[in-house]
Amino acid sequence: MKAIRYLTVLFSLTILVIMQGCGSGGGTSDTAGSLTISAPTSTDNKDGSYSVTVTVTYAPPADKTAQGVVVTTTATDSFGNYRTDNATLTSGSNSVIYTYRVRQNVGFSSSLSIVSNIGGMVSGVSIVIPAITPLGAPAVQFKSTDVPGTVLTSAITGGIAPYSYVSVSTSALSVQLLGTTLNVMNTTTGATTANATVIVTDANGSLLSIPVGYFTP
Repeated sequence: MKAIRYLTVLFSLTILVIMQGCGSGGGTSDTAGSLTISAPTSTDNKDGSYSVTVTVTYAPPADKTAQGVVVTTTATDSFGNYRTDNATLTSGSNSVIYTYRVRQNVGFSSSLSIVSNIGGMVSGVSIVIPAITPLGAPAVQFKSTDVPGTVLTSAITGGIAPYSYVSVSTSALSVQLLGTTLNVMNTTTGATTANATVIVTDANGSLLSIPVGYFTP
């Protein structure tokens, strides 16, 4: 038997459930035996989320079957949001694979706790979801003596690539964003140009203001 369901809860916590079995089996259901959860594996989706996968396995006692046994699994994130799922087993040795898609937070890590139970048997695991490094870039500083056409660069870090150029607060600057490199060209004499701000954004929608200044050497 194989069933696939896609489920969604708050904070984009999603669950993919795949029940694996080899038939209905015989004998009598029993909630003794053993219940285990595998160590979580995680995959960075490169979009501001991680996919966390675990396998919940129930092994019934000898001469018994898992037919009709219900495994209850609850996933809870750091904010207290949770999802509970019940899986009805159909064979003498059965596993349920859960994959959770968990969004990352900017600047601080979070965790996901997964607990399964059958009657009085309980098994649980947890995993830390790493933080997204805040979006950042050094300020651009022209000299008042820089001639028109002088180009300075600023390297963008953190956030979720790709990055996009949004705007600049003055027409006295020409801006180009290539990957993680912001190129800023001064189109007028530095001494006559006011300080400015360049705005960029990342794929997660975070905005970054990069100051552009002028100083007299």
